Amino acid sequence: MQQLYTTSLTTTQWEGIEKLIYVQRKSLWPLQRIVEAIFYLTKNCLTWRDLPKEFPQWQTVYWYFRKWARDGTWELIANELTMLHRLKMEKSPLPKAAIIDSQSVKNTATATKQIGVDGGKLVKGRKRMLLVDTMGHVLGTSVQAANLHDSKAGISLWRETHLFNPVVEEVSLIWADSTFGGAFKEQIEVVAGMQVVITRSPIEKQPVNSKVRIHQWRWIVERTLAWLGNNRRLAKDYERTTLSAQTFIWIAHIRRTLKLLFH
Repeated sequence: MQQLYTTSLTTTQWEGIEKLIYVQRKSLWPLQRIVEAIFYLTKNCLTWRDLPKEFPQWQTVYWYFRKWARDGTWELIANELTMLHRLKMEKSPLPKAAIIDSQSVKNTATATKQIGVDGGKLVKGRKRMLLVDTMGHVLGTSVQAANLHDSKAGISLWRETHLFNPVVEEVSLIWADSTFGGAFKEQIEVVAGMQVVITRSPIEKQPVNSKVRIHQWRWIVERTLAWLGNNRRLAKDYERTTLSAQTFIWIAHIRRTLKLLFH
């Protein structure tokens, strides 16, 4: 009898993404088990070699993880699920507004390339950039050295996302905090012809003595970061390459959206 985990896929969940996965060579293992192994590792943060024995060999699972990272399969799945969930919630499949923010995370002994120190947050490691819609879906992400300024990293993220992700085609407004108020705001507004709003006014009716001031739109990206943090693989940066680090963000988003779409 096959062992079930909290990361195991139901029949409807697998049917929702199966058509988006293309492989040229026939695998000895069902692709669903390979995807479930990757989901298991993402949530539970173990090494590839420590995957439970009922999953395919770790070398096989890792090979598919890297293959789908390089050919854009994970982003394709994430985009499809994002649009489906937006439709389910009676919204346009393509968002018109987005929120951008960053998160600096500590690196580990296995993450030794593209490492820097975020002087503002006093974190040595890498910086995760996120572009999300107003529902918290990930529209674009990148992972870079933590010492890269938010404004510069944000420009790079937007250019890459706008070029390769059709889901952001109709985005005309981006909310951001004050760290994006310089070069990012200027370049996005002048070159891309978009509006960048630097949020300064907090939500109304907050407690007067509250130490935390929540902004009307920026809290959405903070919530997405918290959702991603439910996957232990993202508690720190364990990845040798930034591509792998970025891929686990997409996978975490896929796991959550699958649950929302297919209970």
